[in-house]
Amino acid sequence: MDKIKELIILYPSYDSGGATQNLVNFINFCSNKNLKLTFISNIKKKDYFFSKKKNIKLISLNEGIFSKYNNRYLTSLNSIIKLVSFLKKIDSKNVIVFSFQSHILPILICRLFSKRIIIRNSEDAHEATKYADNKVSAYISLFLKSVFYRFANGIITNSQKSKKSLEKITKKQVKLIFNPYLKSLHIIKSEKRKKSILSVGRLTKQKNQIIILRAFKIFLKSFPDYKLILIGHGSDYMKLKNLALNIGIKKNVELLGWKKNLKKFYLSSKIFVFPSLYEGLPNALIDSVNYNLPPISSKCSGAEDILGKDFRYFVSRDNYEDLSKKMIKSINNYSTTLNELKKIRKNLNRFLIKEQSLKYLDYCNEIFKKK
Repeated sequence: MDKIKELIILYPSYDSGGATQNLVNFINFCSNKNLKLTFISNIKKKDYFFSKKKNIKLISLNEGIFSKYNNRYLTSLNSIIKLVSFLKKIDSKNVIVFSFQSHILPILICRLFSKRIIIRNSEDAHEATKYADNKVSAYISLFLKSVFYRFANGIITNSQKSKKSLEKITKKQVKLIFNPYLKSLHIIKSEKRKKSILSVGRLTKQKNQIIILRAFKIFLKSFPDYKLILIGHGSDYMKLKNLALNIGIKKNVELLGWKKNLKKFYLSSKIFVFPSLYEGLPNALIDSVNYNLPPISSKCSGAEDILGKDFRYFVSRDNYEDLSKKMIKSINNYSTTLNELKKIRKNLNRFLIKEQSLKYLDYCNEIFKKK
């Protein structure tokens, strides 16, 4: 079978999160193949942070006649005009839409111009709806996915839970491909671990850091000299800062904002806490295992794919007492915890960039070459 020679990647919501990093890794991998790529997104060209090679063309939906106005309706109109104008002119018919939201309009525009579409959505839609602040908006998004994702030629997701959720919604077969995330596996050395507990992620309701603070207050009764380090930025920053003050643990809590060099924090902390309400496949949890930092996690989407179904340190998403007990148990039985982590690390190969990027390309060839 002939391989595809051109690929359009449409990513309406480009940000600095884990999904973007996985996409960047995939594009960088493809840039070294004999494949012509066009990347379309909502960011200005100067802000892209992947390899800029001759076989990658960048189309910014934020550059145009209405882009200078600080109005989201005009910005959306500008994006639609740019997307229609581009898709009208280009010959390539192969489009991957990377999306967390429903992004129905880009899908419909692609179909209007007879493009073949693969949608990549990594969210467990049912969990995201369950924990959403705006239930009405969440249920509308769920409905739109159930209707319009059926127009796709193929669907990719990155965890067993999200696969099950999307197949229930769309009544279509969904392809499971894990994150193309790790460049290589960390070689374990004798790292000097500090008396600190680490959590990495946006400071939002979804990441559930409030439960960490309440659990940490109980934990300090057994280990009063420990620090809690929260890395990330987001809308809950002041809420978390005030909570730490109000429950009397401020001096033991460090809210560091976002840090580029996360590796040193993973290598110097004692345990990792990740009680997220919902996810796709969390890169932060993969990093924790890769850097031999024992995790404690909720059973959010992707957690079982990384840690295994029999992992002993899964916790309830709304029970901070359970979390505190698991934190204390992990520290008290640290040698046993590390031995259990060794077994989990054996499965990390499944998150290597090369292995998963090749699966993406194989699936694209399978879907886009169908008559």
